[in-house]
This record gives sequence, C-alpha cells and structure tokens, in this order.
Amino acid sequence: MDSSVIQFTVESVIPWLIFSGFVYVCSSYITKNGNTSPSLWWSALAASFLPFIPLSFGFVDIVIPNLNYVNSSLESAQILKQASIAHASLKKIDLIVITLIVSYFCFICLKLIQLMAIWQRLKKLTGSSILIDELSSSRVKVAISSLNHSPFVFGAISPYIVLPKYFSSLEKDQQSILIQHELTHIANKDHIATILWRVLSILLWINPFVRKMEWQFIRAMEYRCDKLTIHRFNINKHDYAKTLLVSLKRSALLDNKNPVAQFNSSVLCTNDYKVRLTNIICPSNKSHFTIALTFSLMIIALFGIYTFLKTPSTTGILIWRHPLDNHTVTSTFSSISKIRHYKPHQGVDYVAERGSSVMSAADGIIVIADNKTLHPNYGNTILIQHKGGYQTLYSHLDSIDTKVGSWIRAGQAIGIIGDTGKATGVHLHFEVIKDNQRVDPSILLNRQS
Repeated sequence: MDSSVIQFTVESVIPWLIFSGFVYVCSSYITKNGNTSPSLWWSALAASFLPFIPLSFGFVDIVIPNLNYVNSSLESAQILKQASIAHASLKKIDLIVITLIVSYFCFICLKLIQLMAIWQRLKKLTGSSILIDELSSSRVKVAISSLNHSPFVFGAISPYIVLPKYFSSLEKDQQSILIQHELTHIANKDHIATILWRVLSILLWINPFVRKMEWQFIRAMEYRCDKLTIHRFNINKHDYAKTLLVSLKRSALLDNKNPVAQFNSSVLCTNDYKVRLTNIICPSNKSHFTIALTFSLMIIALFGIYTFLKTPSTTGILIWRHPLDNHTVTSTFSSISKIRHYKPHQGVDYVAERGSSVMSAADGIIVIADNKTLHPNYGNTILIQHKGGYQTLYSHLDSIDTKVGSWIRAGQAIGIIGDTGKATGVHLHFEVIKDNQRVDPSILLNRQS
C-alpha cells in the first residue's frame, strides 16, 4: 500500500500543488486591479485539477513481446522462503502512511465540526434577531440582531438578511443601500457559493492555494455585488461608496473573530477596501471578455508547459539499476538447469526478503500490470517500455503498485516481491527484451556500475 500512496503523491498530489500555485499567481496578476468575475475563480479552481488528468502515451510505439513461459523455479528459493515468512507484513512505512491518511481525514472532520458550530451560532443569532418590515412585499426576511457585526445573508432555501445593531442609527438612504446590497447577493446565490467554497477549502486543506482562491472569490464576489447593486437599483455611485465607507468604519471596530468573519474565511484587508471603493467611483474599462480570454490562454499555456515537462522522452541514454536493493542472484541469464529441462534461462532470478519492494530498472512507461496478459505461470507481472526499444519484465510479484500508462522513474517502486504463478519460492524473475528478443540484463546493469 505504501508504494501506491507514495506514487500517487509524487505523480498527482505534488504536481497538483505546484500547478495550483502557478494558476493562482497568474490569475491574481490578471485580476490585480479588481475588475474580475467570481466565475473566474471557479474556473481557476477547476483548472488546478488538470494534473490529475492522465496523459496519453498512445504516440509511443509499444510492441507487446511474444513471450513463452520458461520455468524459472529456484532450487534455493524454498529455503529462503521459509526464512522470510516471519517478515512483518506491515512495515514501518505502512504505519507512517496510515497515520498520515488518518490524520488528514481527522483534521477534515475537526474543521467540519468547527464549521457546523459556527453555523449553529449564526442560526442562533438569526433566531434571536428582530424582524422588520423593510421588505414586506418580498419573500426575503430582514432582521436586526442584538450584536454589531457585518451584514450577512443566512440560509440557503429561505435566506435571511441579518443586519447589525448599528443599522438603526444609519440614515434611511444608507439603510436601503445596505439592504439592496444583500438582496443582490441573494439574487446571485452568493450565500450558497460562499458555503461551497468554505467546505471545499476544508476538504482540500492540504492545498493552501485553494484557501487563497476562496479569499479571491470573496473579493471578486463583493466587487461584482457593488457593480450590480448600483446598476440594479440606480444608486448614485458616491452615495453608495459613502454608505460602504460608513459600514466599513463601523465594522473595523468589531472583533474579527465574530462568527460572520469566521464563516467567510477572513475579512478583506485594507488594500481590498481601497480597490473596492476605487472601482465603485472609477470602474475599470477592461472587459470581462478580455479577462476571460487572457485567463484561457494562460491556462492553455500552463498546461502545455506541464504536459511538455511531464511527457516522457522515448529517445536518449538509459540509466540502468538493479530492480532490488538487497538481493541475491540465484540464476543468471542463459544458465542451464535440470529444473528448466536444460533450456537456457531467459532472465535473471533475484531472491530477497518477502515484502521487499521491486523497483523499475530504468525510466519507462508501464505497458502491462496484471496476471492475465502473459502466460499465467508468470503470475503478477509488470512490463515496462523504455527508451531505445528496450523493455523489462518483472514476474511472480506478490502485489502490483502501479498501473498501465504510468510514467515510471528508475528506482521507483512498482510492486512487492512474491511467489505468484508457477514458482517454488519468493523471488523475482527479471527479463530485458530488445526488439522482441531477450538479452542478458547483466550487460546493461554492469555497464552502469
């Protein structure tokens, strides 16, 4: 299990984190002046998962060799098998991996419980608020709470507009503007989107750029709400900016640990408010189409670079290594034995302790990873295509920790040594194939030593 988790981490999680960082940085640069749509950040989040898309290696000319099974049983394997049965099936690395996985999900559960606790506090605050008749003709209810906090919308199906205690001290026009602002949020389902982002940020907490994208979404959401509110209710821009400034001054005196701020991930910083006010008075002329086009070209370029770096080269010099670290060679290439009915051995047999990891002998692409494609006597088998037309075969594996189509580096674990198929003991049968013909592995392996 440890090998598959490590492989997934190296091949998918780490590229995802790095790619997410580039997507975030480039998206932030495009939207640095604040003239952006929240949908761009949904797109950025979706684009960050592009590294999880398996790249096609169909352009590589791969030939499955016609391999007839040659009995590669070992006279000495049975003795070593008996000596290695006591080997623990769960190694220290397994315990570490399991601990990390359990810790990851425990942290998620803890954060979700905290989020639910905040939601209950908001629900309690909403329930104790006093309803007013500002929107008697609307299905949306408006209430004033007993506390000072940022105005917010609560609920998904039947949303409430919950206003702070200081709302009553504002001028009538300013009160209307604050309510109209929250109505625009409801019209755009921003209260639902905020919940989704909060949950996604918790589930994907291992990626810090998801949290940053959430903050950018909140920022873009407020900018869009300002613009739409002004146009929708035909409000004077200066009056709107003045009302916003008054509300911000009141909010600046509040404790940012209040449940509203916590549920929205964090409050906007001072620079965000400056950009927000600037956009209200002097909105940018840059169109959303231009931003969307720039973003699309950026994602295409980033993914193109990623694909270029990820796609393996099928030409060049191979660096070879033994498929096991601690091993004993018990049968060499072309050796003659009665056990094999005096037929030349077509590979090299390695014996190692049960549970030992089998590693790729060179960089390559997994072509076979099962116990069905080749002769059943091979058992669990992996076939890797390398540069220069070389292929390597690993048989009798206890387990396979890779999948067809994966790009494997030399020394990367691909399975566990075993005795599946027709074998008298725990060992690895290793072959090197060149142009559908078996060659002596020692020639290539000794060349690197």
